[in-house]
Amino acid sequence: MSKKSIIAAILALSSLIGCSSGGSGSAGTGQDTDGKADVKPQTDEPVELIFHSNNGGNVEQFDSKYGNDLRKKFPNYTIKYIPDAKGTTLPDLIATNQRVDILYNVLDAALQPLIEYNLQYDMTDLAKKHQVDLSVFEPAVINAIRNSSGGKLYMLPTENQVLVLFYNKGIFDKFGVPYPKDGMTWDEANEVAKKLTRREGDKQYLGIFNASPAIMFKTNQLSEPYLDPKTGKSTFERESWKKLIQTLFLDPAKSQGYAERIAELKRMPNRLDFTNTQEIAMFAFQYGFPLAVPKDLEKIDWDLVSLPTFKEQPGIGSQSASVSVGITSIAKNKDAAMEVIKYLTSAEYQMEISKKGVMSARTDEAIKNAFAQDSPNKGKNWKAVYYNKIAPISYKSPYETKVENLYGAAVMDIVTGKTDLNTALRETAEKADKAVADEKQSKNK
Repeated sequence: MSKKSIIAAILALSSLIGCSSGGSGSAGTGQDTDGKADVKPQTDEPVELIFHSNNGGNVEQFDSKYGNDLRKKFPNYTIKYIPDAKGTTLPDLIATNQRVDILYNVLDAALQPLIEYNLQYDMTDLAKKHQVDLSVFEPAVINAIRNSSGGKLYMLPTENQVLVLFYNKGIFDKFGVPYPKDGMTWDEANEVAKKLTRREGDKQYLGIFNASPAIMFKTNQLSEPYLDPKTGKSTFERESWKKLIQTLFLDPAKSQGYAERIAELKRMPNRLDFTNTQEIAMFAFQYGFPLAVPKDLEKIDWDLVSLPTFKEQPGIGSQSASVSVGITSIAKNKDAAMEVIKYLTSAEYQMEISKKGVMSARTDEAIKNAFAQDSPNKGKNWKAVYYNKIAPISYKSPYETKVENLYGAAVMDIVTGKTDLNTALRETAEKADKAVADEKQSKNK
């Protein structure tokens, strides 16, 4: 997964940088950095809050995601959004002293720039002050935030994102194969796939294709990090990576046409190959696919089941690529920003988005049970989204993207026969360690 959110389509900063009275901040601002704000809430007074995200979303998408609801809830607040575009990237905004109050994106993609540009702010005391109950959130996500923030609370989740298995009912019907079910193992899913992988006329049907290595690896069910949190070295030679690659990519590649399709495309198949070719029976992808690009899925008769699991870890699904929001150290009114985040994580707001088909960041059963009831696709098997437990979220390093790209390229080479599994893992681990060392050296210059 890149720094841009894979569901950017549904994810829908104007003052100079200044000190917040008693707030915490970045180096050189003269602000305290322990997150102990000592200002009175001003939720009934005019406030300007400036949002930014590096997810590639535009203003309209932000308004649909957050802006419209926030303006309705906080009529005295001016809610602004500056998109990630040429001239308005986060480095651009910092260079021009443009204030950013709240940053959001998928957790690691949002957390990385907060830390890289020294904008992180520990919201622990502010959350207590505004009575934000952390126990209502998915524990795996809160633990991941703290683990990636040195024990602090730099962000809070507003949405969970997990993987499920979509399938084309038309292909199953054509070949008389029973539909997949919730609770399958990967071994069972791959056996079903074999029955559907066949050539008819000019069509090569393929039983299963999983999303790109970036997506499958980022949220892998074995909770394996890209880099060891203690040593900073690549983990790619571990047995768990062998198991992931073998199960998710090599076992399906044994079937006729799989490797040939990848060689022909010169990439791993994506969601458009699933919807446009009418030749792929099952596709593991983010649950938000139908909400993000509904017109794509109109092309096929589809449904979904829970992500298949490893038999050694029954009931454990993917990690969550949690959409999270964080107050920056340079936020002008941190109390107002916290009130906004409190609302976005409240049972009231989370119930509303759950009804629309957005996976809640909270664990409330009532919110889960209301999932997608107002969605255009409310007749689908949406219980699949919550069928598995969320896997513990692995350590995310500041060098995720560089390493991730190398790991994905290795899978391509293995599947297409350019190299063998063990050689690819060893050589890629060496490349990853060098890439991280080079990046660290570059930053220290």
